[in-house]
Amino acid sequence: MVLPDASRLLIDRIVLAVRAGDDSGIRRLLAQLVLLADVSVLLHLRQRLYESVPA
Repeated sequence: MVLPDASRLLIDRIVLAVRAGDDSGIRRLLAQLVLLADVSVLLHLRQRLYESVPA
């Protein structure tokens, strides 16, 4: 899936914030994602979050 660099970077930052448990950072980043997101971006975010869950 080819995503714009801005979307990919934002998803990376969201995944890092989730791993760190940074609730306020997650809210701030999701507010930014709303401006960029389409279905493919949301599906990519979901996949990245699933991949980051510890086994």
